[in-house]
Amino acid sequence: MTHTGENRENGRFQMLSAGGVSLRVYTRDPGTSGVPLVICNGLGQSVEILYPLMQELPDRPIIAFDAAGTGHSDVPADMTTIPQHSAMLGEVLDQLGVQQFDVMGISWGGAVAQQIAHDQPDRVRRMVLAITSAGGPGSWWGSPLAVSEIMFPWRYASKAYGNFIGPFMYGGEAILHPSLFREYARNAISPSMKGYFAQVNALCTWSSIPWLGQLTQPAQIIGGALDTLIPIANQMLLASLKPNSSFRVFNAGHLLMYSRRAEVGALVTEFLDR
Repeated sequence: MTHTGENRENGRFQMLSAGGVSLRVYTRDPGTSGVPLVICNGLGQSVEILYPLMQELPDRPIIAFDAAGTGHSDVPADMTTIPQHSAMLGEVLDQLGVQQFDVMGISWGGAVAQQIAHDQPDRVRRMVLAITSAGGPGSWWGSPLAVSEIMFPWRYASKAYGNFIGPFMYGGEAILHPSLFREYARNAISPSMKGYFAQVNALCTWSSIPWLGQLTQPAQIIGGALDTLIPIANQMLLASLKPNSSFRVFNAGHLLMYSRRAEVGALVTEFLDR
């Protein structure tokens, strides 16, 4: 541990060393009884983007983090892989004294969630896989515009451009109500170029398809019927490959973890408390 930070949203930031880099880690209600929920965030996203969703998950210890190269975490010296991100998360949880946990993977973070469930199966109790995919050649890419934009972080470098192009990337309600996207993105912290490209590379070279069917943890899979970034076919594939899973589709795009957060929070709470 290098230093602690201010309280935010009833939680606390601290910097922890893992995998040779310093990661900014957020903990909320660590002393609360119950299994902690570890949230793995989307591509280029910092913890702040999760605040509205976390408010819909009360009375539950939560751990979230800025992945290497995003938010206020260090940029790794070399290109990182999804298994390395999983290993770094495992180190962080070791330092926090967390043995068993539930994990929620959102978008890019779904890869890390699946990977840690594979790498450390005895520690992961339940999984939530939201608007994510199994990666690899069996996955369905989003619209040409979404794919072209995801390859470069210009939307982070220019807030005005990000607010314009973001709704077209996310689809659904973000297009009909672009103010929703602006509200969602207002707390975003621009990732470093190197860190962002490392995350993109990590996902493009990863797939859970060879071993997803071997995971035994109960899983709640969540998809958006109008998602133009990670289309619903990806979550359908996850549900078909992952044993002991439930599948819920929302009439929403890639913004659903914000736009439908009350319903998502209720679903996730019921699943984790089941």
